[in-house]
Amino acid sequence: MNHTFRDVDAWAIETGEPKDTVRSLRRIPARLGLLDADMGSLSADPVRFEKEIAGQGYARVSCARDKKAAGRREDSRIRALLKRYHAAQVGTGLRDEALRARYSALMSVIAEHEGQPGSGALWNIGRHRSLCGLRARARKAPEDLTQTEVDRIGREMTSNKRKGLRKTVGFLNSLAGLPDEIPQLREFLPSEPLAPPVGASWARRMDWEVLPAPLRSSFETAADACLAGNDDLAEQILARIEAGEDPEMVMAEADALGVAKASSVGKPTAARKQYQSAVAWLVRSWENEGGDAAGLTDLRSLFGRATLEAAIKDQISRSRAASDLRDPLSSGTLATRLASLTTLAGRGLEDAKALAILKLLKAQHYDVPRKKLLQSGNEEGLQMEVDRIAAKLRQSPVLATLWSNAPQRLAKVARERIESARDEKTISREITALRIFAGAVTYALQMSRPMRTRCLRHARIASEGEAHANLLRMAPGEDHYTFRFAPWEIKNRSWVTVDVVDGDADLLREWLEKWRPRMIELQKLDPKSVYLFPGKTLPKQDKGDPITLPRGCYSSSAFLELWWDASEVLGDHETPHRMRHVVALLILALRPGDYAFVSTVLGNQEDTARTHYGRDDSQAAAREARAALIAQHPDLFKNLKRRHRI
Repeated sequence: MNHTFRDVDAWAIETGEPKDTVRSLRRIPARLGLLDADMGSLSADPVRFEKEIAGQGYARVSCARDKKAAGRREDSRIRALLKRYHAAQVGTGLRDEALRARYSALMSVIAEHEGQPGSGALWNIGRHRSLCGLRARARKAPEDLTQTEVDRIGREMTSNKRKGLRKTVGFLNSLAGLPDEIPQLREFLPSEPLAPPVGASWARRMDWEVLPAPLRSSFETAADACLAGNDDLAEQILARIEAGEDPEMVMAEADALGVAKASSVGKPTAARKQYQSAVAWLVRSWENEGGDAAGLTDLRSLFGRATLEAAIKDQISRSRAASDLRDPLSSGTLATRLASLTTLAGRGLEDAKALAILKLLKAQHYDVPRKKLLQSGNEEGLQMEVDRIAAKLRQSPVLATLWSNAPQRLAKVARERIESARDEKTISREITALRIFAGAVTYALQMSRPMRTRCLRHARIASEGEAHANLLRMAPGEDHYTFRFAPWEIKNRSWVTVDVVDGDADLLREWLEKWRPRMIELQKLDPKSVYLFPGKTLPKQDKGDPITLPRGCYSSSAFLELWWDASEVLGDHETPHRMRHVVALLILALRPGDYAFVSTVLGNQEDTARTHYGRDDSQAAAREARAALIAQHPDLFKNLKRRHRI
C-alpha cells in the first residue's frame, strides 16, 4: 500500500497526536508551494520525506525569527510521527529504546575525553555528537553494527547526509585503536571495521588494498609524477636533454603532455585520492569486461581504448537507469574521473597515445552531448526557474521582504552566534557563525547587483601582481563601497560596477574590519589574501583569461556550502545564480515593465530581459506581488530603491 500524508493525518487525529505535530504535518503542502488538497498525492515514505521535503520551505510557513531552528523542530515532529505511523501499520512496536541507550552510553564515554583545542584532550568539544545520526537510524547496537546495516542507513539518506554518515563510520573505525587508552570503549566497538556506506544505485565497492601490489606501486609512481612541482619537472626535462636527447623533440613532447606548463597541486593528498578513485573505477570496468584484476601489474594496462570506453559507457548507462543518481552530464562525477585520468596519462605516464584517446572519448561521450543538452535545455530550464520563483513570490509575498532584508537578518543571527561561541570558547562554532556573517555579505552583494558565483569567489579587495583589486578606493567622505569587474571576468564581456550602499555597506565594512581578520586567524589562512572571502584554493580560470589569479580563494563547493548555511538560517534556498531572477522580479514589482532597468542591473540586453521576464506569468506575478507588498511591507520599496540607484 502506498501511504500518503492524508492517511497519516487521519491516523494522527484518530490516535490523538499532539496538536503541534498535526499542525506541522498539515503545513507540508504550503512548504512545497502546493494546495492543502495535495496532501493525498504526497507519499508518506520516510525516505522520500528526507530527500524531497525535509529542510525545504520554512520561510513560506514560519514567522519565527530563527527559521532554521523552527524548521528543524517541525521536521523532527514529522519524522517521529512517520515512525509511529508506519510502526502501527505493520503491527510492530517502536524501535527498542535500549538500542538508543547503547549509543548514548558510547557518546558519554567520548564526551568524557573531549576538551578545548590545545588542551591535550583526545577530541574537541562536541565530537560525540557525530554519532547522533547513527543513533537515530540504526536498528542494531554499536557493537552489533554490520556492513549491511550501514549500507541500509546510507540508502535511506540524501547524498549530503550520507557524507556525514561516512565521517561517522570513519570515526567509529578510529576508536578501534583506543581500547588500551580508554578500556570503556571495548564493549561498544563493532567486531569488524566498517566501510563507508554506498548509495542505492552505486557500483560495487573496490577495495584498493586487495589490488595487486605491482599495480599499486605503478600507480604511486605515476601519482608522484603528477604531484611533482614545476621545479621537479623542469629538472627531469633538463636531465633528458643533458643525456643527449634531441632538445626540440623533448620540449615538443613536454608541451604535448602539458608537462612544461604544469602547475603545483594545492591539496596533494586529496588529489592522490581522486587519482586512486579513478583508477579503481577503471579496474572495476576491467573486471566487468572479463579481465582478471589479479593479473594487473602496470597502470598502463588500464589505459586502453576498450577499458576506458567501457568505463565511460557503464557510468552513463547506470546513472541514467537509477532514480537516485544524477544525470551523468549534469553531475560532476564523470568529469572529475576523466580529468584525473587525463592528468595520470599526461603527467604521470607521459603517454601521448593514451592522452589523445582520453581526450577524444571525453569529447565524444561527455563534452559534445553536454553542450547539446545545455543548448537545447538552457532556455527552457531558465524560463522554468523564472516561473517557479514568480509563483513563489505570488503565493508568499513575505519572501520579498525575506530576500531584501536577508543581509541584515543574517548579520544579526551571526553576531548572536559569535558571541555565544566565544562565551563557550568553542572555536568550531565561532567559525560556523563567521561563515553566516560572510553569507550576509554575499546576500548584500547579490541583492545589490547579482553576479556569477565565480565573481563572488574571486572578488579581490587588494591587488597582487597583475591581478588588480575589484574593490575601488573610497573617496573622502564616501559612505559606500564600489566593486569594478573587468570584461574578462564577466560572462558577456562588459564592465560591471557594483555599488554597496547604506546598511549593506555597513555590513561590508564590519566584515572587512572585524570578522574577516578573525576568520583568517581561526582558520590559519594567509593574512595577505587579497580575496573578499579568503580561503586556500587556487582559482580555476577560463582559457583566454589575460591574467593569472593568486591562490587563496574559496573553492566552488565550499562557497556553495557557505551560501547554503546562510540560506538555511533564512528558511528559503535559492542558488546565488538564481538571485538574478529574484532581483529581476522584485524590480519589476517596483517598476512594472521597466526591462531596460532590469537589463542594466543584470548586465544583459533589454531584449534578453524582456524574453526572460516579460511573459504573462512573470508580469502577473509582478503585479500581484506589488499589490501585496505595498499592503504588507510598504518600506520594502524604499530599500530596493536605495540598493538599485543606477
